[in-house]
Amino acid sequence: MGKIVKMSPELANKIAAGEVVERPSSVVKELVENAIDAGSTDIKIHLKRGGLEYIRVIDNGSGMDKDDVEMAFVPHATSKIKNEYDLFRIMTLGFRGEAIASIAAVSNMEITSSPDGIEGYKCVYKAGIRREGTITHSNRGTDITVTNLFINTPARLKYLKSEKSELSSILFFVERIAMAHLDIRFTVTNDDRQVFYTSGSNKEANLIGEIYGLECAKNVLETSYVSDGYKAHIVFLKPQFYRSNKLEITMVVNGRYVKNYNVTNALIDAFDTYLPIGKNPIAIMYFDIDPLLVDCNVHPNKIEIKVANEAQICEKLKEEVRARLKEITLIPKRDFSYAQSEKYKKATIFDSNMQESSPSLTLNEEPQYKNELTSKPTLNIEPETIYTDSLTYDEPKAIEQEKEPIKEENEIESEVEEIKEGKKLPYMEYVGQAFGTYLIFQNSDGLYLMDQHAAAERVNFEYYFGILGNPNQPKTDLLLPISLPLSRKEALYVEEHLANFEEIGFSLEQIGDTDFVIRGVPLWAKMDNFENIAYDIIAKMIDNDKVSVAQFREHIAATVACKASIKANHSLSRVEIDTLLANLNKCKNPYTCPHGRPTIIKLSVDELERMFERIQSK
Repeated sequence: MGKIVKMSPELANKIAAGEVVERPSSVVKELVENAIDAGSTDIKIHLKRGGLEYIRVIDNGSGMDKDDVEMAFVPHATSKIKNEYDLFRIMTLGFRGEAIASIAAVSNMEITSSPDGIEGYKCVYKAGIRREGTITHSNRGTDITVTNLFINTPARLKYLKSEKSELSSILFFVERIAMAHLDIRFTVTNDDRQVFYTSGSNKEANLIGEIYGLECAKNVLETSYVSDGYKAHIVFLKPQFYRSNKLEITMVVNGRYVKNYNVTNALIDAFDTYLPIGKNPIAIMYFDIDPLLVDCNVHPNKIEIKVANEAQICEKLKEEVRARLKEITLIPKRDFSYAQSEKYKKATIFDSNMQESSPSLTLNEEPQYKNELTSKPTLNIEPETIYTDSLTYDEPKAIEQEKEPIKEENEIESEVEEIKEGKKLPYMEYVGQAFGTYLIFQNSDGLYLMDQHAAAERVNFEYYFGILGNPNQPKTDLLLPISLPLSRKEALYVEEHLANFEEIGFSLEQIGDTDFVIRGVPLWAKMDNFENIAYDIIAKMIDNDKVSVAQFREHIAATVACKASIKANHSLSRVEIDTLLANLNKCKNPYTCPHGRPTIIKLSVDELERMFERIQSK
């Protein structure tokens, strides 16, 4: 007798359930997606003990009659696709026909559904076995209850986490699916207490306010564009709001919450130098893509996708988001009053399955930096370094420039500021210098503090970045070549990409299997240790497993700019201050240094008056 035998339906269902149902959030995901496919506009999710004990999902969708309810428990039975043609044009969230059968195989499940709100049908399964089927009265839509999850697979129970962890996982999914379907009202209760609610207003700003808080809703930016085979609508918060992880970057393709590593990183790249190092933006990316170009049949959870024109999507995304950031004024406002300091955004707890916990975010969260520069009292290069003759910045204008009116604090400021004539900073009158590090300015709106090192760093960064964009880098030969010993792996990368070094201005020559020498260097490299720059470039080649001259430009420009800029604890003359302000005002992004630290911050007049109790705190 042969060794191969056919598995029983019960065993096959349990194996399938192991792929689809990993934890309570998996159950909620499958049931909510079915509700959305049924055209629901109001979805209620009731939980007990974070879904460990009880999960109930009620919707007002199209409902099912008796035959459909019975058929829903049959594996691979679905109304979503009929043939292979439909498989490659999927526009629904569910399509495999595995969800109901898989969940029922490892739990006690009860379904009550009605297509007309008059007569409904109730079906009960326990551990994959049908126990009951009766005609009953029911509202239009479907009501599904799941209890005793993993009742017949107790080994799975030990992998479940605490009630709060399971609840946070469910809430994380519901927030994402709410972002994908703005017109649907979601309600989540846990142990008879409402823990999440959206109004279904079909407005991104409203939803962001419901999830992240009012202050975030007041700082929403958007950009929309159409490209080859797809439409995109990107919603993101101003750079003053950020997180340490990537969990708050949400991608929605054709109404489905999905993940794509390259597209997510492209958005992060668009915020480069606008955010502190290691921080990530909060954003929602909506894409309408031809279904033929999207494969969502990669994994049973249907979250990971493949996109045919992924590289073009990434490049266009970076271009459009960066252009939107350049259109607006991004001077962060700092509130220091006690009343403001007591305001916090609600905490969102994520478990280890989502890689990293996400702490609560203070409304005006300030990045914590180690300012090693403050301990250096002397300037190690001439101040004139930041004011190179090659720059073509405007001279500062006279004080008669029109001043901006004071705005109410709760007023949502216009996103598009006047950036005509290349000016991105408001008129500011110089007041003085604090600690040899911070320049103080004022206007009718309030007080401005400028970090002189960060500002000079931004000016120099854009100068060197522009120079590095020249395809024919001016360079000079070294009288004595500099030895560059490498490991075998490094040598292979350098040998393959010698032309990229030439583009940046370095002439390398191989003199052995793993030994190279630097024979020429670019004129902009005013540093003694040229080999350190070469090692930096090689390290980036290996880390990214690719070569990007644009990336080298940015990295090198930031490194050189930092070393060539005014340091902290150094007093500047009035001429130097005026020149620095004028040069910063001509920069493409005058609001942050190349490392994402703010160059200038604002204290409003209202805030100052509240600090001195001239007006009542709000």
